[in-house]
Amino acid sequence: MLAADSLSAAKECEGRFSDSRVKHYWDPDRILGRYLSRTLNLKASIAWDVYLVYTPVHAWDTDLPPTPKFWMHQLDEEPALFLDPIRFKHNVQVMIEESF
Repeated sequence: MLAADSLSAAKECEGRFSDSRVKHYWDPDRILGRYLSRTLNLKASIAWDVYLVYTPVHAWDTDLPPTPKFWMHQLDEEPALFLDPIRFKHNVQVMIEESF
């Protein structure tokens, strides 16, 4: 979503995360962002700077991406869901605890 967005920039950013559970994808046509915008009912036509949390057994069998269990953003959207790292961490921890 930045002017410098490119495959090489995406690969450079990918190197910052070494957790095997993290998956990286580069979507030059922003198809996923358009679909996520519809799933999340955003004002913006493309979702970016969104942080989505799904349960491990979440089904991905719909035309659009499924609604996440929890999500936050850094957009001009719903203020209550604006990224708050402490709140985000808390919600993820609760979800992990509930899965055990």
